[in-house]
Amino acid sequence: MARSRRPAKRGQPESLMDFYLRNRAPSDAAIDRDVERSCASKQPYESDASARAVAAMNGMSGALFTYHCRYCDFWHLTRRPTPSSGNEIVDE
Repeated sequence: MARSRRPAKRGQPESLMDFYLRNRAPSDAAIDRDVERSCASKQPYESDASARAVAAMNGMSGALFTYHCRYCDFWHLTRRPTPSSGNEIVDE
């Protein structure tokens, strides 16, 4: 007996942020502002190290810090010092 296969999805793959917005609870203006400020308007990075490398390549290693985003599960850069970020770029 052959198993039926689900048809492949067509179009662009959905981003994690789009999935979150489509499946979340009823909208909350405060959360929407927080998502826009801390995630949607920023470049996502796969890891802390890759975010730090971009900051270093742009000559901003002393001015930008990294943080792990609770909305998209990626890393972003910010000007605010964060507890999880160090002040210098670590060469790996």
